[in-house]
Amino acid sequence: MLQAKTADGRSVTLASMNRESILALKNTGVLFYCPVCGKQVIMKVGVKIIAHFAHKSTVDCPSYEGGEGMYHEQGKLLLYQWLKRHDMKVELEVYLPEIQQRPDIFITWNNRRIAIEYQCARISGEIIRKRTHGYRSSGIIPIWIAGATLFTRYQANSFRIDQFTKQLLHQYNPRLPPVLYYFCPYTSQLAILQDIFITKSTQAIGKIRISPLNKHKFSDLFQFEFFTNAELQYLWQKEKFKFRQTQGIKPYGSELNWRRWLYSKGLHLENLPSIVHLPITSQYRMKIPLWNWQSKVCLEIIDPLPVEGVFSNAECQGLFFRQLYKSKQFPLIPSQSNPVQEYLSLLEQLQVIEKVSSGMYKKRQPISFYHHIEQAVQGDEQLVKELFRQKSNIIRA
Repeated sequence: MLQAKTADGRSVTLASMNRESILALKNTGVLFYCPVCGKQVIMKVGVKIIAHFAHKSTVDCPSYEGGEGMYHEQGKLLLYQWLKRHDMKVELEVYLPEIQQRPDIFITWNNRRIAIEYQCARISGEIIRKRTHGYRSSGIIPIWIAGATLFTRYQANSFRIDQFTKQLLHQYNPRLPPVLYYFCPYTSQLAILQDIFITKSTQAIGKIRISPLNKHKFSDLFQFEFFTNAELQYLWQKEKFKFRQTQGIKPYGSELNWRRWLYSKGLHLENLPSIVHLPITSQYRMKIPLWNWQSKVCLEIIDPLPVEGVFSNAECQGLFFRQLYKSKQFPLIPSQSNPVQEYLSLLEQLQVIEKVSSGMYKKRQPISFYHHIEQAVQGDEQLVKELFRQKSNIIRA
């Protein structure tokens, strides 16, 4: 722990002191105690580690969750010092007895109580949900900032996203885009990722801003940016083109099963209509890629119908009963957005289908398939242009 208390209740943060002051304090013989369990702790002052306190024994301390590495400790301290420099009311490692949790940093700001968890190691989704629920049960806003060791950037706007990092997606209200935060204590760089669209099982595109922590105010965490229509059109045309070019790549696992299903329909990847593989902001809830489930909506439900034929949202949802993560698995997102419903809304705006009543749709036009890859690429370009012609076409959910 970075902070402990003296017998008279004074808080001491060793990492905020220089080495001479720490050694002088140690020579005074003052005793220090854990702010959670009240048991005595000892000073740990080394050359290669951040000065901190440690229990003589970890038995019976409700805040004990195992040792934390230097990377985590340094990052937590830098975030705390950053907030202090902005004259914010901030506490380090404060214990909240009503929920038996100890956030890394606790802030009182604009009459709001905010808990910051700086998470550098992969933990279970159950722990993330439990901690988040604990904060919210006491009216505390949780913010999870991941260590930059968990951040992999591929290109200017593309990055790795897996099931663990999906659970750290924040959405402060349903009208705002999901956002991810990363911080590197070695470079003191803060990364804010917004307007996120998942493109593959473990890859996404988003607005990525990386800048020195000291260039930010705390309120910058809540300043949101969207892609322009032109930016998103360009990026999604690239994604569609890459998707079409995967024809020659040897598939395996679920992708192989999907290719076999497609072949059973007498089709190959280059034959698929351009309305397959459209951007969906709530794709994080799907266990399978965009092209997999969207092709099944088109080929299993819509294509067999005659024009004016009617189908239901429930029929489409039923195809993916086992492929959809429950909303509760994303505790930082209040929206109940459903990717299948979002897709049907896009098809409606593209005038492929028409909503006739609550949960019911009719087919407005035949679905067009392609004969060769050049025709498919050209068709994709035309559809993407139409898709982003009006900003309202893409739902930020």
